[in-house]
Amino acid sequence: MPSVLESDNPPGVDSCPLTPQPPPSCRRMLTNLPEDILLGVFSYLNVRDVLTLRKTCRVLHAFGGIDYIWHRLVDKLPLPLDVPYNTSPSTLPGDELQWLAIKAIRLDANWRAKNTRVRGLCPLIDDKSGQYVDQMQFLPGGKWLWTAQRTLKRESWYTRMSLWSLEDVSNSHRVWSTEISGIYRSCTLVQSSEGDFATLVVGVCDHREVIEVHSISLQDAQNAQYGIYPTYPPVKSKQLHIVPHPRAPHLRPIIHEIATYDKLLIVTIFALDTGGGAGSLQILFVDPETGATKWVNPRFAQSFSFLWVRVWGDYLFLVGEVNDDFAVQVYKIPDGFATPPAGSPRASPPASGPDDEPDGDYAYIDLGPMVAEFKGPTPMAVPGHHIAQVSPATSTPSLAAVMFYHSVQPHSAQLLRFAFDVSSEGVSLVSMSSKDFPIGNESSAQLAQVGPLGVRGVWLEHNWETQLNRVMKFAYDPQTRTAQAGVLFPHDPELPFTPNMCHSLAFDETTGRLCLGMYDGNVYVLDFV
Repeated sequence: MPSVLESDNPPGVDSCPLTPQPPPSCRRMLTNLPEDILLGVFSYLNVRDVLTLRKTCRVLHAFGGIDYIWHRLVDKLPLPLDVPYNTSPSTLPGDELQWLAIKAIRLDANWRAKNTRVRGLCPLIDDKSGQYVDQMQFLPGGKWLWTAQRTLKRESWYTRMSLWSLEDVSNSHRVWSTEISGIYRSCTLVQSSEGDFATLVVGVCDHREVIEVHSISLQDAQNAQYGIYPTYPPVKSKQLHIVPHPRAPHLRPIIHEIATYDKLLIVTIFALDTGGGAGSLQILFVDPETGATKWVNPRFAQSFSFLWVRVWGDYLFLVGEVNDDFAVQVYKIPDGFATPPAGSPRASPPASGPDDEPDGDYAYIDLGPMVAEFKGPTPMAVPGHHIAQVSPATSTPSLAAVMFYHSVQPHSAQLLRFAFDVSSEGVSLVSMSSKDFPIGNESSAQLAQVGPLGVRGVWLEHNWETQLNRVMKFAYDPQTRTAQAGVLFPHDPELPFTPNMCHSLAFDETTGRLCLGMYDGNVYVLDFV
């Protein structure tokens, strides 16, 4: 009889095998135990054990499906579950959790296999105009995809942004689209707690650096399908201008990354000649309602040689390299736009002239004392000589980072995983781990993506000698604390594309969904479960 994990349908009572039953004396040894003792027995079992035990008889099949058992099982399962957005697994019935657990285990087994099989492939865009997708990003769960395409019209650059519904990947469609003037820099896409709308915050360069904020109704998107470029407007759209840094008033700032906190935008900006760290990366607070801006005191970023910003709860997490360590520094987010007392220094720098004194009496935001600092368990293999990627921001206070070292022989990569407990009392470290794994020599890693739990990741590997690309994967097992890397797609896969055509990608760790954008304008969605 095929295993439950290999079956394509959720197990039910009818799936119990009609095999000869053992003698009654043997059956009574387990099924006649009191329920509290039987619950204790089940507490020592994992998902595979319970699925196997449920196949032995109808009594254990019924008992092994109760909600309490499956709530306990998924708590111990080290794999992410594809639960509905903003839903706790403890609110779901046991039958649904069982199916989600089976799906997660199947994906994990396929992902770890030497030859990972593609279970589904769907072309999303077939754009013969050559307007390839420069950037793409999934909302958590892989059901919504944002794409950005740069186009040149009448000697001016434009960026077309689109939101795609992938709830039914066989009927995937574009549900919202807009075209803005300028070149795309960075974006963040946040879904509301109720899941009824998404806020798209995108940084663009249109002669000057600006941030555009779009609120998109997902309910309207689910109830309608549009043409190639739908004209249905967003709920709300606004444009915010980025001011020069006080220490470099004559240089245009360049948007690096955008994070959101309540009604506040926290933007990391390349502001050259400011005397800060992270290649002069600075932090800017932006109020999207009023357009007010305030820079954070440069000393808070000065110790970082590269920097990402994440927000959980009321805390600002500065993530990056400090000296030879990968570090996470935590600060309480201040009220950056509180009304200053009379006579206090100005909060926003005015338009500057050629004779202006840099910095002057500008009132920087002070993040206050550091709440906590966490460092990776092992120093970086080659500090300052690596390519790093940090997992995207999610609602769960966990992050992962992967560093690729190409200046050492043999080439290697390092995976770092952090999980935090965030409360009103403070921030504490739940777990932290580091694992090294080998990567291909004579090659470099590009377009790396790692999930926030650090259990799966992908990247494009470019071989310097052959000029051929491969799509690579890694998998981390939290139970055995082992990491393995392998080839997801060779340079000549039996697919309608080759990795040498790949220009952009998006990856969702929970569902294993991978989206690849090609230089010829095509985009493909691939599933592995």
